[in-house]
Amino acid sequence: MKQKNETNSLESELNNDLDEQAVAWFIRLRADNVTSEEKTSFLRWLNQSDAHHETFNEISKLWGDADLLQALGETAQKHRIAPQKKTTSSKFNLPLAMAACLVFTLLFHSELEILVQGDYSTRMGERKTVYFDDGSTAMLNTDSSIAVSMDGPQRSVELLKGEVYFEVKPDPNRPFIVQAGHSTTRVLGTRFFVHEKSESDEVKVVSGRVEVTDRGVLMQPLILHDREAVSVNAAGLGETRLLDSALTTSWVNGFLVFENVPLESVISQIRRYRTGMVVYKDNTLRELKINGRINLRESDDMLKVLGKNLSVKMTYLTDWLVIVG
Repeated sequence: MKQKNETNSLESELNNDLDEQAVAWFIRLRADNVTSEEKTSFLRWLNQSDAHHETFNEISKLWGDADLLQALGETAQKHRIAPQKKTTSSKFNLPLAMAACLVFTLLFHSELEILVQGDYSTRMGERKTVYFDDGSTAMLNTDSSIAVSMDGPQRSVELLKGEVYFEVKPDPNRPFIVQAGHSTTRVLGTRFFVHEKSESDEVKVVSGRVEVTDRGVLMQPLILHDREAVSVNAAGLGETRLLDSALTTSWVNGFLVFENVPLESVISQIRRYRTGMVVYKDNTLRELKINGRINLRESDDMLKVLGKNLSVKMTYLTDWLVIVG
């Protein structure tokens, strides 16, 4: 009786939205204690229409686990569900295990090195302003870290990860140097950003002038002026471009501001402030041009706010996995 009541409870909690119903069933069917009655209820729900089939299969594919339905056995096969069979092996895969350990070790070593070297750091979703003795400031964006040396003939900052906005106090006798993974930026007095990404650095100037040099092929230094930016990677310096969007700079004021910007670009910025994954059910939504402003203090709810304001559906499999569309 108890199990039957639990099954009825699950059915009663499902609302009229097919996506949310499919998500609820998807999560329940992954549980170790799923009952035969729940499987029967699921099949009854599934066979209500072709739309139910299509919606559930889309959710399974988005998760990357289309063979989830194998757990339903032969009964599921009779109801037009044909998952691919999962290949398993009882043998211990030593090369695979060694590769996994190596990746974990490298990641752990990298984070540990940053932790040891960094003088100032921020957690995901956090921002912090650092005030230097010379009157300059550095505002660290989410998940960022810097090492600082203000002694000697030059003022030096090493960007270990993330993004920092600098306001540099002019001092002709002591240049201000910022080193990142692929770039070196030299200034006397200006306001600018340096963002170290996975495969490149991005330098953006708000006002003033900076000299950018790559740290690899050592190309001719590039001079950036007001509202100019450049990307730098292992191949060297990219082309100078104008800063024509506030999306990547407005965070210093506590907001993400976007005007006629693709939805995918906005969500990419939001993901820097929250853990988890975002998957697009409808890929055409990636290029949807949108306008708006989101408060960074609401980092956990930014996707919900975005979806509500744009009437774009956000389905939460969990807080960690969100489906757009």
